[in-house]
Amino acid sequence: MTENSSSDSIAEDFARDIWCLFGLPVDNLTMASTKVLLRNRRREANGLVLATINVNWVVQSFGDPIFRDAILNSDLVSLDGRPLLWLAKLLGYPMTELVPGSTLIQELQQDKKTGSPLSLFLFGGDEGAAQQAFEQVNNNQGGLRAIGALNPGFGSVEEMSSDAVIASINQAEPDILLVALGARKGTRWIEHNRHRLNARVISHLGATINFLAGTVKRAPLWVRKVGMEWAWRILQEPKLFSRYASDGLTILRFMAGRFFLWRQYLAWQKRFRHVVINDYVGVLEVGGQMTLSLGRNLKGAKDSAIRRIFSDYVCSGKDLVLDFEQTEFADGSFMGLLLLLVKHQQRNGRKLEFVNVHGQLASLFKLFCVREAVH
Repeated sequence: MTENSSSDSIAEDFARDIWCLFGLPVDNLTMASTKVLLRNRRREANGLVLATINVNWVVQSFGDPIFRDAILNSDLVSLDGRPLLWLAKLLGYPMTELVPGSTLIQELQQDKKTGSPLSLFLFGGDEGAAQQAFEQVNNNQGGLRAIGALNPGFGSVEEMSSDAVIASINQAEPDILLVALGARKGTRWIEHNRHRLNARVISHLGATINFLAGTVKRAPLWVRKVGMEWAWRILQEPKLFSRYASDGLTILRFMAGRFFLWRQYLAWQKRFRHVVINDYVGVLEVGGQMTLSLGRNLKGAKDSAIRRIFSDYVCSGKDLVLDFEQTEFADGSFMGLLLLLVKHQQRNGRKLEFVNVHGQLASLFKLFCVREAVH
């Protein structure tokens, strides 16, 4: 057992239906299952950090390792953007629907027959928006009950993390802490304070406070389903045009540069579909370092032994080396498990090294941006 995480929580993390997209971990979630999970969290003592990633978050993660780490350290990561869902399907991933944060909160608010409402604390947002959202939520009398609203104003993450700020949130003991400080600052604030907060669920959901307040209107459902919510947002907030255009061009350039790698991945995936999974060969321990020799065909299936192996070796609290000398193929789910391994080794202050990454596997590491997560 490590200092920062219990063995149970580590095993639970490695049991996630996780996949790698642009070097970020993404959970295979549905809206229904996510709502159930959030309701069940009110019985848990520890807070769960939920990240909902869209194209802008992916683009920011390319050039900001701290921002990337904040997503990596989240307990759940959902897709919040139809382009990302389309790309996941192009990779053969099992995702079938989006779980946007704003829609999630909206549906929780509309659920009026699920017992007592979930309590909600609103932190951040535009001037006056949090208080307005507070009033609108409680006037609705739905599945959410606002119990606090605080706009910390402008300042650094540290200035927004004073004992008084944290105490005001903790005294309310919210089921959901909704943060809206801008993606980078908001995720850093959550990372800086997550272990000081007693909220059951913590998530940065950007414009959701404005949606709750009614100062910005959500796109109609049909607009969202055809992937045109970005156009609707631009009509309401023209200042978003430059950001959306820049993000879109960045993703297109990224995909163009990896088009042939994507085609190769699909071909290799088909070729290895019926090859016996051989994910683990052996381990060599020398001092405080353990070297795991991995097999030819690596897949992160739900019943894969590699999940338990990674969990056990993280709990050992030792430096880890993964030797891919015999590896020819690894799928997107295995790459997701590698990201979890990176997270826990970094969280515990232990080293993680990949050796003998060559041939097809080197191409896959490039396609999935796995090495960028290790620093």
